[in-house]
Amino acid sequence: MSAQFQLEYDLVNIGNGGNGTETYGAQQGTDTNARSEGLGARYSWIGISDKAMGGLRIGRQESSIHSAFGVGSAGMQNNMAGSIYSSGTGTNAALSATGPNIIATSIRPYSVFVNQALTYVSPKISGFSGQAQYSDNAYSTNTTGVTGAKQFGANITFDGIKNLTVAYGIQQSGVVVDTAVAIGSLNGLTPSNLTTAIAVGNTKTVSQVLAANYDFGPVQAFALATQLKITTLQNQTVTRDQTAYEFGARAPLSKTITAFGSYFTGDKKMAGDSTTLSASTSGRADLSGFQLGAMYNLSKRTTAYAIYGTQEVKGKEGAAGTKMSSDGYAVGMRHTF
Repeated sequence: MSAQFQLEYDLVNIGNGGNGTETYGAQQGTDTNARSEGLGARYSWIGISDKAMGGLRIGRQESSIHSAFGVGSAGMQNNMAGSIYSSGTGTNAALSATGPNIIATSIRPYSVFVNQALTYVSPKISGFSGQAQYSDNAYSTNTTGVTGAKQFGANITFDGIKNLTVAYGIQQSGVVVDTAVAIGSLNGLTPSNLTTAIAVGNTKTVSQVLAANYDFGPVQAFALATQLKITTLQNQTVTRDQTAYEFGARAPLSKTITAFGSYFTGDKKMAGDSTTLSASTSGRADLSGFQLGAMYNLSKRTTAYAIYGTQEVKGKEGAAGTKMSSDGYAVGMRHTF
């Protein structure tokens, strides 16, 4: 048996005094000062494991669905426009309808990190391995009656065939407004207003991903199939129902240069059939986008990279004729110490 721990901190907004940890408002996309507290914690967990039984981890960890998603991402989950993984645009990206993603919606159904998580990591058996994860408070509570998010996630990966890896991941999260707390926090509201406030808060989000990659030798191919559904629990209204597919490839162009590219397409159905798209939960749309990138190995430990991506949300049915689009580029250097 063995014991492990992992503790990481990030450097965020170091030019203006920000230091990392997201507040509740930042996680919900409603706080323009998105990162304003703490030391910028990333991984922060302890665990114990056995070669035959697997391992158990407690703390802030990578979500199980995130691990599965990476199997099918040609761009290595670079979080830029042009990929299903991208987190939208603008300061409050989590509320942006310009994103085709399964990461960023009004209640963040798929986050990279899950707070206060209990995760079981299985041993590999005949090429299969998996995780099961639960958190009773996946992100911080606020002071207006939201008791936090209960979150369950799991994945299973198979790599028992040479050059092939396949993974499936699922995550379900629910946000529940505590009636007693809400009554104390929302003084002055009529019963009907209070009921509306609670109804909006009581939601369930289910995200799923099926991912695969196959190494042909000169080219490695990638594929993703994703689904996202958000339901208001009080009346079982589906406020967002989305499917999206992404296909990509990565290949070495020389001993020092590797290039990748990907394309996605999908369909997003929001609450009702609005006549326009907006940054909230209205309008139905077709999704599309692509991403191109290259990496140059300056040495064994230092790599320069460049990425360009663009994406489009094109309204249909009642929202026909409306469109939102976004693009972005990045250049940088990565060094392993």
